[in-house]
Amino acid sequence: MKKNFRYQNSNKDKQSYPKKSRCRGRKKKDDSRLVNFTTLSQVAGGPKPYSFHSRIPVPEAKLVKEPFEKCAYCGQMIESIASCFVSPEGGHVHFDCVLERIKQANPVEEGQIVSYVGKGEFAVCQKDENEKWTIVRRIPYESGDNHAKMKSFVEENKV
Repeated sequence: MKKNFRYQNSNKDKQSYPKKSRCRGRKKKDDSRLVNFTTLSQVAGGPKPYSFHSRIPVPEAKLVKEPFEKCAYCGQMIESIASCFVSPEGGHVHFDCVLERIKQANPVEEGQIVSYVGKGEFAVCQKDENEKWTIVRRIPYESGDNHAKMKSFVEENKV
């Protein structure tokens, strides 16, 4: 029976041939070139930022002309019509006045808050054990019609 030549001289092979490294073709990264860059695109060799000049005319943003109405709840002037509500009784009211009335009408437990969630609705929110806010109950204040009327009123008062 013939023995394999490789197995007979295995000790000799280990001593005579140097072990090859596993990462043959890879070179060490030289980070010395990555100094004084402010953005990733500069590091990657991307184009440098430049100012954009469009030929399309950009219309100027319209400003809201404030009607300076009085709040139906507190009687003070409303400085920003875009951040007020239409009360169910009629008239415009401050956001803060509405929030205070909702807090008085809907008492909350410890760890709960009253927050505006959009489209004329408020909600009682509470943090759970994962520190995430969850809505306990919703409190509608403005109906969808009143909310749409208020939006159109603000758009009509833009100059």
